[in-house]
Amino acid sequence: MKKAVFPKSSAVFSENADQRQIVLDCVIFGLQRFGGISNYWARLLDQATISPHLATRLVLPRQLSFREFDPAWTRGMAPLRERLSSQVSRYMRAPVPDRGAVFHTSYYRLPRGRVSRYIVSAYDFTYERYRSGLARYVHTTQKLASLRRADAVLCISHSTKRDVLEFCPDIDPARLHVTHLGVDTGVFFPDAATIAGHETTVLFVGQHTGYKRFDLAADAVRQCPRLRLGVVGPTLSGAERDMLRTKLGSRWHEFGPVGTAELRRLYASVFAFVFPSDYEGFGLPVLEAMACGCPVVAANASSLPEVGAGAASYAAEQRADAYARILDELGDSATRAARVRAGIVRAAEFSWSRMFEQTLAIYLDGSNVTPR
Repeated sequence: MKKAVFPKSSAVFSENADQRQIVLDCVIFGLQRFGGISNYWARLLDQATISPHLATRLVLPRQLSFREFDPAWTRGMAPLRERLSSQVSRYMRAPVPDRGAVFHTSYYRLPRGRVSRYIVSAYDFTYERYRSGLARYVHTTQKLASLRRADAVLCISHSTKRDVLEFCPDIDPARLHVTHLGVDTGVFFPDAATIAGHETTVLFVGQHTGYKRFDLAADAVRQCPRLRLGVVGPTLSGAERDMLRTKLGSRWHEFGPVGTAELRRLYASVFAFVFPSDYEGFGLPVLEAMACGCPVVAANASSLPEVGAGAASYAAEQRADAYARILDELGDSATRAARVRAGIVRAAEFSWSRMFEQTLAIYLDGSNVTPR
């Protein structure tokens, strides 16, 4: 992770009437080393901190966990650093260094001071669907309080918007705005210089437990003798390795956690990407794989058809044979080539700049600041 250097002096917002004052609560950078939410929030900061329409201040965690934090985001400002660990402060109201600003939180925190507008991003409802006990109660109580208080809720997909209305039916739908995530096609793209030897690899990316359905990926490849499984993500446990040996023999490879450049090369090299998750708020790996020219085989569930549309292939049921059937069909070169072309076209429809333009319009709503 890059070492951040922060100004010691206090900074004040610009008095330029052509700028909207905004405070971005970056608590997520103290909670995740990497992940979809941190990636989204980083892309938001890329553009918000240089936008001529915004005078931006950041609230930063006491200790940064996010490994790709960019000190350039703080250039020309004095971020407010929190005193408590993010594991504690995440459940407390967030400090607001400048009253009267628009306040946008990365993870369901209410503002401690008075703000002109309160904005929250809603990602998914995995806690509500898959967790129980005290952890679910605390998280859900905080989340619903945030959603109900918000002047605007930014939902990362229409699927997430439907979830908000399901779990918070008393909320005014007019306050919900869909701002899709994006993919940087300068980072994820087809590459002629691919990694040799992975032409028969089916790639799985992400966590290995629960609703991500790592078991389905292994069972699907088990039914396709000419294919092997490649696993990107957290280090496999001993039990997970034993499961793979039992089901696949030697037809699997553990890549472990990889950087963005290596992940791009893998997407561009493998036979297909399999994403059998039971539930996703968006499913960013689907876009990233398609942008690299990798055919996508996904679950026909939650947000995944919304993101992949007709460019991805979807299992008819959450069964290994349904996934294996699609993988067999991709063995036809013409079928696979058509999926590659469609995926590249589909991925190009999503961009981080479009996400920011939609978000900026919500920041400026009701102000006298007009984008030029």
